[in-house]
Amino acid sequence: MAHQFGIDSDADARWLTLTRSVEAGARWLDQVLQRCATPEAVLSCAGDAALALGIAPLQRALDHPSPVDLPDRLLSDPGLSVVTTRDPEYPPLLAQCSDRPPFLFFRGAPQHLTARTLSIVGTRKPSVEGRRAANEFAAAAARSGLSVVSGLALGIDGIAHDAALATGGCTIAVLPSGLDQIYPARHQQLAERVARGGALVSEFPLGTPPRKHHVHRRNRTLSGFSMSTLVVEGGRPSGTLLTASAAADQGRDVMVLPWSIYHREGAGCRYLLEDGALLVQSTEAMCAHLGVAAASNGPASSPSGPMAVERRDEGKLSPDQRTLLSLLGSGTHSAEVLALQLEWDLDHCLACLSALEVAARIQRAPGGYSAMI
Repeated sequence: MAHQFGIDSDADARWLTLTRSVEAGARWLDQVLQRCATPEAVLSCAGDAALALGIAPLQRALDHPSPVDLPDRLLSDPGLSVVTTRDPEYPPLLAQCSDRPPFLFFRGAPQHLTARTLSIVGTRKPSVEGRRAANEFAAAAARSGLSVVSGLALGIDGIAHDAALATGGCTIAVLPSGLDQIYPARHQQLAERVARGGALVSEFPLGTPPRKHHVHRRNRTLSGFSMSTLVVEGGRPSGTLLTASAAADQGRDVMVLPWSIYHREGAGCRYLLEDGALLVQSTEAMCAHLGVAAASNGPASSPSGPMAVERRDEGKLSPDQRTLLSLLGSGTHSAEVLALQLEWDLDHCLACLSALEVAARIQRAPGGYSAMI
């Protein structure tokens, strides 16, 4: 079973010591955990078994673990837990990967880790159409009962998380750092909302800062969560392509939205289509491929253009969208000013603006956005 922090400080200290030993090798630690599921089991392992596993240094460290001083926010609801490949809460599809992480730290309800998922990725600098598509496809997936998995990055990732939460669905954010070091920092508020409405997940021990090679490892874990990864928009070269490549290496499907040959940030998508990825042109097609029913109470994507999306039902605005519409009033405001006034993450504000624009409630104007009369 998953270990929950904040209940037994001695056990917490041993678990933190155990997870830090991943620096000796993830595959080695996975082998240790397959034989010894807990720190206590590692300590009690002896004889030939201990010698074969090479755990003597780890046992000495577990005998004298460093005191625990976890930040209060990691212990508040939802609290911090850790799950290993031996535990039933470990994501089942990720467990099938040869390069699976030996453990995952998470904040959120453990049942979210074993839910059916769709991974959604894309550029950090999406176009207006890319923002719309990320919002629509993530919302459609969430309404159909799928948990949306992404990387909490700026751009498509943040929009996908936000769209899933806005529909009342579940989303999982996989970080390239320890859970005590949210990256990017400007998504701290979004991270807290994800933890309450899904799960924050990391394969890295607490205190681990974000590093470039951590992002590559995170991307493989992100794609490993799901049978399918949807690439919304991405250039070439890009981290998005690396995630798609990881999904293909893991034997998972890669779905891609089409883009014009003149759209620079669509070059990665066109490359993936040439390489055999699945073309998806509507939310209905996505749901059909995934074997889930497209929810009838949400907007359907339109086939009239490569990235066209039908307008939202005006009566189905979220509370945040109504708040934003009220704030706009009769004036024109930029997204940055609106986000600052509402104390929102910019990506959340942009996602709400995109939804209102699709619903024909606002329009772009010189200097920002204005309500449509």
